[in-house]
Amino acid sequence: MYEFITQGGTVMYILIATSLLSLTIIFERFWSLRQSAVIPASDIVAIEGAVREDNVEKALELCKKNNTAMNRILWVALKNRGVKRGIMKEILEEVGRQEVAHLERFVGILALIAAIAPLLGLLGTVIGMIEVFQVISVEGVGKADVLAAGISKALNTTAVGMSVAIPTLVAYRFFEAKVNQYVIDIEQHALYFVDLLKGERG
Repeated sequence: MYEFITQGGTVMYILIATSLLSLTIIFERFWSLRQSAVIPASDIVAIEGAVREDNVEKALELCKKNNTAMNRILWVALKNRGVKRGIMKEILEEVGRQEVAHLERFVGILALIAAIAPLLGLLGTVIGMIEVFQVISVEGVGKADVLAAGISKALNTTAVGMSVAIPTLVAYRFFEAKVNQYVIDIEQHALYFVDLLKGERG
């Protein structure tokens, strides 16, 4: 394995670094984008129940109990419960945009890694092939074992580049879809909560 890595040269080390970064982001996003950390169903039910009981202070305390995206949005809605419906929607939209940016954090880096990893692998292969042709110019084409070893070495980085890019791209698409679904769910919960505050929901 050590020989495989060292054969790829500088490009291989860069690919390993990008793979480690990709894995770190994937694990972090899996933890940060779990349902209970974004839209905790039990908290929402409890907060809505407190509002129905006209116990705003209890609802505010419940919002602060867990520092999640949905709780922060509901807390803002409660704090601005006296404003007109249209103004409240504008306030929640602004807060919502901030929360979406927080949910999308680091996801774009996965897209970047998925895009550049194959190119880095190709770059490593091109550099390796240049070295192979330099060997040919000195040794000639008679030594097949030397040429085969050089070509194999050149292709190592392409293999690693693809190995990094494919799972990273899958993870990016997965997190992108997950965030988009959360955005829809948050919007629905927020609109329902606005109606509840304005007495338009039972």
